[in-house]
Amino acid sequence: MLKLLKPIEQIDTNIKKDIIINNIMKSKGVYLLVSNPKVGKSMLALQLSCSVINGTPFLGYKVNPSPVLYVTTESDKIQLKERLEFMELSAKKDSLFIIDRQNKANISLNDLEYDIKTFAEEYNGKLIILDMLKDIDFGVQYDINNYQDVSQQIFSKLRTYCDKYNVTFLVTHHLNKTGKTLGSIALDATVDGRITLIENKANKKYVKLQTINRDFSEIDIQLKKLDNLIFRKINSIEEDELSFELTSFIKYVASQKEIDFTCTDIVLKANIPMSPKRFGRLLNNNIELLESEGVHITKCRTADSRLYHATFIEPSQNEDE
Repeated sequence: MLKLLKPIEQIDTNIKKDIIINNIMKSKGVYLLVSNPKVGKSMLALQLSCSVINGTPFLGYKVNPSPVLYVTTESDKIQLKERLEFMELSAKKDSLFIIDRQNKANISLNDLEYDIKTFAEEYNGKLIILDMLKDIDFGVQYDINNYQDVSQQIFSKLRTYCDKYNVTFLVTHHLNKTGKTLGSIALDATVDGRITLIENKANKKYVKLQTINRDFSEIDIQLKKLDNLIFRKINSIEEDELSFELTSFIKYVASQKEIDFTCTDIVLKANIPMSPKRFGRLLNNNIELLESEGVHITKCRTADSRLYHATFIEPSQNEDE
């Protein structure tokens, strides 16, 4: 008879999972990366892959280096390579392996097992990206909205590979119209963690990243999508806007020395890419900061609008006085 009963002090704590990404992902786990379409989950997955491959922090979080197997169902190998070049990402030799569906309707997980085995045993690879869930053939028919199908047919198979080959899966998937993971709640319940990207509706270059995890505390951070589609962590949208929108405003006032304006006027004249209402809020929240930069503002309300008066005094001159 198998003895299962064991006091806690006899448990070997040296046998524990390795970290893939600190505070985000452990080895031998299954994780979801979810967002609405076109928010950038595939870009983030590529960025994450290159961080793990090169051993560089991912959004400020330490990683343990490992080769990555990237299974793409929406791009081919050439498109993925071009995307990496556009994003200015690079990977060490023999560290990033790409499988596409080669004009097939989907990619069979059963057919992938030989590649997973080779990746794990010959290259000591730890992380596999499946991009996307809907185009992976698990060898059985299932209903994405059925709890039992999701937990027993999909993720049980991934768990088998995790244990068999000591790998971790990150699977990309969509959110539904209410902002929850598309399909059965089993998708969230049976994974080890979920990374969610939420696009800022007012300005699509800003994205919030949130995590829910079995092993780590929750993460809620603000990201900015750069022109090359790389995500960069920022402290806040307001602080990031300050570096551009308010800088544009300060430069314009400095060139004019003294102006009267409304928010509607100034966003046009100073080429500030923001609605007048939002700029008015930004302005009112940063009066003291603007003064430290030499821009002194007074305001009054007319019958039709709020009028501002701005004077520029060089900060050094202001301090001498």
